[in-house]
Amino acid sequence: MGTPAQRLESERTKYPAMNVDEVLVWREFLRLHQTEFDRFDYNTRIGSGTDPGPEFSENIRKMAVALSQLRLDAVGFLGEAATIFEVKRNAGPQNVGQLLTYNAVWTRAKMSPVPPSLVLVCADFTPNILPVIADTGIRLEKLSVDFSVLAPQRLSR
Repeated sequence: MGTPAQRLESERTKYPAMNVDEVLVWREFLRLHQTEFDRFDYNTRIGSGTDPGPEFSENIRKMAVALSQLRLDAVGFLGEAATIFEVKRNAGPQNVGQLLTYNAVWTRAKMSPVPPSLVLVCADFTPNILPVIADTGIRLEKLSVDFSVLAPQRLSR
């Protein structure tokens, strides 16, 4: 039967910035909310990356810049309005910080006519993030997700 990553390989290629458990969370979000958006972009890179310098070949330099940029799990669009999504099985303070950083970089680069909306999509979260979420306007989307597909497959006897 293979590992969870192998069993969900086709899903993982659609959402390359997400881990296997995050793909399950995202699929549930899409089941509930996909029609609220015109389209989604995945694995969007924003911000400046780090160029290792002219002593490296151009292809290595481009790869290094891309790998050091910020990488968004998903961006939803409704018209020109963007929504940045951070997807986690268990969300914590670091994920709130990621969204706030993405917002600042996106807004400064004027990547959409208006600042993006921010959504933290998760199956569970650390309650300590609630005051910051309330203060910053981040939407918390807590979903009920069946993670049983991630359990090791039993060998038949």
